[in-house]
Amino acid sequence: MDRSELPADVSAVFKAHVAFLRGEPGGRRCLLKSAKLDGRNLDDINLQQATLSGSTLTRSSFEDADLSQADLFGCDFSASNLKNACFEKADLRGANFTLANLTGARLRGADLRPGHIMQWGEEVKRSADLSDANLDGADFSFANMEEANLAVSSAKGAVFRDVVLHAVNLAGADLTGADLRGCNLKNANLTGTNLDGADLSGANLTDANLRNVDLSKANIETANMMGAIHRDSQKPLPAEIEEMLREHSKWIASNGAIGARATLKDAELVELDFSSCDVRGVCFDGANLKGAAFVRSELFLTSFQGANLEETDFSFARASGTNFAGAMLSNASFVSTRVEDAEIIGPDGRKTGRSLFARFRGAALQGINFAGTVFDGADLSDTDLEGVKFDFAKIKRARGIE
Repeated sequence: MDRSELPADVSAVFKAHVAFLRGEPGGRRCLLKSAKLDGRNLDDINLQQATLSGSTLTRSSFEDADLSQADLFGCDFSASNLKNACFEKADLRGANFTLANLTGARLRGADLRPGHIMQWGEEVKRSADLSDANLDGADFSFANMEEANLAVSSAKGAVFRDVVLHAVNLAGADLTGADLRGCNLKNANLTGTNLDGADLSGANLTDANLRNVDLSKANIETANMMGAIHRDSQKPLPAEIEEMLREHSKWIASNGAIGARATLKDAELVELDFSSCDVRGVCFDGANLKGAAFVRSELFLTSFQGANLEETDFSFARASGTNFAGAMLSNASFVSTRVEDAEIIGPDGRKTGRSLFARFRGAALQGINFAGTVFDGADLSDTDLEGVKFDFAKIKRARGIE
């Protein structure tokens, strides 16, 4: 649709708003709330300081538009073209930008914190959603994006300098060459984020989740990494595996919509370091992982069936519903590991009330060290436990352990 097809009353409001901005007689500030403007062409429009809170603007085009200082609380811009648009100091709390194109957009000082939206008579907290959006080259400097969802978004070369990104979700996002200097990323989820060439100098990454992230190509000089879960930048995995884990993280973050599930079945992975990685659901069946490490790794529903795990280190990892059936685990270490069941979720995303034990059936456990391990839903039936160390282990709901 072109602008001429706007409803007459809306077109009049926008015309009066331009007059208001120019200080002309008869000008009135735009005060539209909960307007329905889906699929409209509003390129180059000047709506700075306008109020459009709660409006739906899906599949619309605001290319080169000026929406600075506008009240866009709870607006829905999903799948819209927002290239080079200006949102500086705009109120974007709870706004939805899913699948939107924000290439080159300017959001300096914008407020993208969660908003409290009324739905069916109840107040619901809703985070700003930029998942799967194109944010390449966008400028978010000094914005507040606390708890925003940027999962699997593309933000190559974007500027997030001094942005509040506390508890933000960046899982599977592409931040290649992004400027994150001085950012507050405390408690942020960056699982599988591509930070190649990104500058995080002076950033606060306290307690951030950096699983499946290769930090060897990012600048983390003077960054605060206290409590962050991250890989040893001096021990990167082979490039093809790094890329595979990134795609796997996208697959998880998007519920299978994009990316690809990682499979390393029968692969030669001797002495590789997967410590602090997120390998939930990865297939390592039959792989040779002798001397490898999975320290502090996430192993939810990961399968090692029939794999060679001799001398492999799983210390402090979480093995929920993990399949070790028939694996060679002699002299492996599970010091302070959580070996537990995994709750089964149905296709509709709801709990089924059923769970799957972590399985060791038929595995070779000679010399294995379970010191301090928590067993809470594990099946060690049909295994030889002679010589296995259970010092200080906590055992409940475990089959095959007397």
